[in-house]
Amino acid sequence: MEKILIVEDDPNIRESLQEIFELAGYQTKTSCNGREGYDSIIEEFPDLVVCDVDMPELDGLELLGAINQRFKDKVVPPFVFLTAKVEPQDVRKGMSLGADDYILKPFDHLQVLDIVRMRLDKRKKLIGNGSTNKHATSTNNKLALPSDEGLVLVPYSEIIKCQADRAYCTFYLTSGKKILVSKSMKEYEDLLVAHDFLKVHKSTIVNMNFVEKYIKGKGGQLMMSDGSMVMVSVRKKDELMQILRTS
Repeated sequence: MEKILIVEDDPNIRESLQEIFELAGYQTKTSCNGREGYDSIIEEFPDLVVCDVDMPELDGLELLGAINQRFKDKVVPPFVFLTAKVEPQDVRKGMSLGADDYILKPFDHLQVLDIVRMRLDKRKKLIGNGSTNKHATSTNNKLALPSDEGLVLVPYSEIIKCQADRAYCTFYLTSGKKILVSKSMKEYEDLLVAHDFLKVHKSTIVNMNFVEKYIKGKGGQLMMSDGSMVMVSVRKKDELMQILRTS
């Protein structure tokens, strides 16, 4: 029977999660703060950890960091974080540590159960394939985008472009799906540029892997793999052309 550790300082949330996981057939253990959670992971080494971010003793991010240090070069349990607020800097830190999912409070318990099942299935496959990489379940190659249900983790390789509209921006995916985010494009610029993206216009960042064609003009235009056209600013033209020539 797979074991889930619940690390949550709110007793109502802790008990309700324990109930739904046990009804679903999982063995559970609970901890009321990060320090207890650390000790429980060392003693029990659960199959998955559902963990609040804001807690006394050790917060969720500090707990994950401590576990990474304790089990260097080994597969650590997947971490699913619960949080009442989504701050970009916390998401980036969690992803760099190897967080697997973020769920925004208040949440639907069935949603949490679905995510837990998915992460446990993925872990079984990784272990079955002989993976010993401690970051094998990491989200380092995914961008966390806020949604009504929490955070959507989108692989960078599936993002064609990001376009800004004042305080909002829209992500266009290879699946044809669009994700509207109520944050400025500037919030994501550094993360995208680090993954083969280029800001070609003040309102557009493109994935260079999906550029199909450059069309001449004052600044020019790019034809993307989804057939869309993207304007290129004059000041970005030289940088773009250099990248295209060397790709």
